[in-house]
Amino acid sequence: MSFKRFRTFLVVPACFVLSAILFAVITSRYNRMLAIVELCGIAAMSIVYLVWTYFARKDFVKLVLSVAAKVDLLKNRSLSSFPIPVVITNSVGEIELFNPLFSAMASDSRKLERGNISDFTSGAALEQILSHQGFNARYGDKYFSVYSGETKLKGRTYYIFYFIDDTELKAVSAEYKLSRPSVILVSIDGAEEIQANYNSNDYAEIRLKIDKMIDEWSSSLNCIFHRIGGDRYIMVVEERGLLSMISSRFKILDDVRGYKFNDKTVGFTLSMGVGHGENLPECEENARQALDMAHSRGGDQAAIKRPGSSYEFFGGISKGIERKTKVRTRIMASAITDLIRVSGDVMIMGHKYPDLDSLGSAVGLCSVAAAAGKRASIITDVSRSLARPLIERIIAEGRADLIESPASAIQRITKKTLLIVVDTHTADFVESNELLGKASSVIVIDHHRKSVNYINNALLFFHDPSASSASEMVTEIIQYIDTKQMFDKLEADALLSGIMLDTRNFVLRAGVRSFEAAAFLKRRGADTVKVKKMFSSSFESYKLRNEIILNAQMFRNCAVSKVDFDAPDIRVICAQAADELLNISDVDASFVLFDSNGIINISARSLGNMNVQIIMESLGGGGHQTMAAAQLSDCAINSAVSRLHAAIDDYYLKLNK
Repeated sequence: MSFKRFRTFLVVPACFVLSAILFAVITSRYNRMLAIVELCGIAAMSIVYLVWTYFARKDFVKLVLSVAAKVDLLKNRSLSSFPIPVVITNSVGEIELFNPLFSAMASDSRKLERGNISDFTSGAALEQILSHQGFNARYGDKYFSVYSGETKLKGRTYYIFYFIDDTELKAVSAEYKLSRPSVILVSIDGAEEIQANYNSNDYAEIRLKIDKMIDEWSSSLNCIFHRIGGDRYIMVVEERGLLSMISSRFKILDDVRGYKFNDKTVGFTLSMGVGHGENLPECEENARQALDMAHSRGGDQAAIKRPGSSYEFFGGISKGIERKTKVRTRIMASAITDLIRVSGDVMIMGHKYPDLDSLGSAVGLCSVAAAAGKRASIITDVSRSLARPLIERIIAEGRADLIESPASAIQRITKKTLLIVVDTHTADFVESNELLGKASSVIVIDHHRKSVNYINNALLFFHDPSASSASEMVTEIIQYIDTKQMFDKLEADALLSGIMLDTRNFVLRAGVRSFEAAAFLKRRGADTVKVKKMFSSSFESYKLRNEIILNAQMFRNCAVSKVDFDAPDIRVICAQAADELLNISDVDASFVLFDSNGIINISARSLGNMNVQIIMESLGGGGHQTMAAAQLSDCAINSAVSRLHAAIDDYYLKLNK
């Protein structure tokens, strides 16, 4: 309240007293005793009110003096002469006192009369303002930094707030942030493969159109744009331009992907790496790492890397273009052989709960190590393996020495040991984190789309997301190494089983290279009947698998089933059930959820129309476009289903933007 408002407390009661006296005078004409009683009552109430007013005014003066002391009003200057807007509130944020500058800032007297501090701080509550020294608030078209102080008077708490007008400073700060540069590296995916499908004139016309689309897109962003190679471009763009790209979810990816020539989709896609940093060299380095990440995830996407934060991805909804050249495989085969030769011994390790692809590729690499004159062992926990039929066959053929437990490997690993990680590139998913941590020399061979927490200390990182399986990659490596004396039907069957598992019997992700690898293995003695038997299951497992299928519920063209029972081979059963659910019409993807030791596991499958990897990544998992998984801890299965539904909704929301 103001000082003027305080004086009204005397005027209004005085009017009531005078009216009461007049009433008593009139009463005396009719009843003198009653008039005397009324006058005595009026006198008593007047004395009480004057005493109360005296002490209230005294307390009010103390409040003003206390506040003045708190704000360091030197030389008896009053609050009204303070050079910035100041307001005082009670303990719940209600306005009690303010100076003229605050009144001028507020402009609306109604807010001052019955207002709360939150009316002037962008709606922020009192506790939120007090928890910040320099709270950022907006009122009208101005921005303020609000500082606060506290004072107490007779046990009551009051707060004083100083409003520093820094509108211009914040405008400069915002402009600085919006003008910070980012470097973007753009590459056209699979140009060589697509060029082979067109004659020179048609391909030149197609490239001209693609280049024009990219040029028009960059021109709309007010950036620096240059071509640095046949299929590569570099851009330097301000933060405001990058925010525009993010808001449109990099629409250029959709435009290039959907381009048609003679009513036929060409198949061009773009990969983009966006780097942000403190300076341009750091921006460029981050852009290179982001582009490598985009390529390693199959292309057709943009990856953004900012200092101190994880990658952010956009796109990645299409299948990667199959790499037809095997030059890189030949180079990798030579490098792997050289590293094996100079090592003391070789250990081969897959992911947790190894399947036929993980174990099959490891068996194939044992023959590579043998050809280089080194003994190799496969590190796996047999009790948790999902490839029991293959393990049983290894033991039956007298090759049990190939299998070694993680505990044994940890005891005997040395600095000269070479550790080869297959069918995963993520440190969290390997069979033994401790073994990986002790290894001095590591090779990674994997086909899954690259995740953020990949193994970054590998001597060789052979990563090919266009391959159908790790077994396919190992089969191609073997073709460049003389392993005839070390490669027999066991290795051929093991590798073929891995390819068949990940391609679902050559239905999904089976490219030309997959069939070439299968043909090579067949020539080396692979027996398709024996391989097929590795996929057989017991009658009890068959019944449980059907129960999972019957319990499935449809959600946005997805079959979702939660498992309420346990079984020794529950992981295999759920994976097979997820595959079977795809045979139902109008099912684009399937998800099977089961509880294992308090952790909810999700097996995800699709026929390619949905990218289940993106959905599983949003839940902390990963995988491939058609096969992925995730694990949720501290979560009940019904809650996990709700989170899965939300992830599917979010996937469609981003897809339709």
